[in-house]
Amino acid sequence: MIALIHLGLSIKDFIYDPKNQLLWQIVNFVVFVAILVYLLRNKIGIGKVFNDRAASIRKELDKAKIEKAEAERKLAEVEARLSKLDEEVALMREDAEREAEREATRIREAAAQEAEKIRQMTAREIAGALKEARAELRAFVAENSVAMAEAIIKRELKPEDNRRLLSKYVDELREVAK
Repeated sequence: MIALIHLGLSIKDFIYDPKNQLLWQIVNFVVFVAILVYLLRNKIGIGKVFNDRAASIRKELDKAKIEKAEAERKLAEVEARLSKLDEEVALMREDAEREAEREATRIREAAAQEAEKIRQMTAREIAGALKEARAELRAFVAENSVAMAEAIIKRELKPEDNRRLLSKYVDELREVAK
């Protein structure tokens, strides 16, 4: 103020001078900001709100980091299982192929055994049929031989030969009866 008086200006002239208007706007703005900071900091506690919000955000970020690490661990686990899955499928396929080969071998062996049993059974049936046919042939030959012999005997045998044979037979029976 002393400087203003020394320059020959009154306070009123200094305040209302259009050249100083920008200065007063800056002063007003600084005072406004100072009051606003004072009120926000001390009365409203905006610093505490911001600090609480920052702490909450930090907690959320930490939680997100933990969840991300867990998700990455699970992803790695799943990828490892997937990579092993190809190996497991290949092993299963190989096992199935080996089992199919064993089963095919077993079936072939069983079929060969069954075929051998059928051959043996057929051979027995053929041998039995052959034996039966031979027996029938012998019986047929015997019957026909007897019939032919009988026919020959009837044709060749004379009544005196018949009497002589009959008397010889009766004599043999008497000797047996004694």
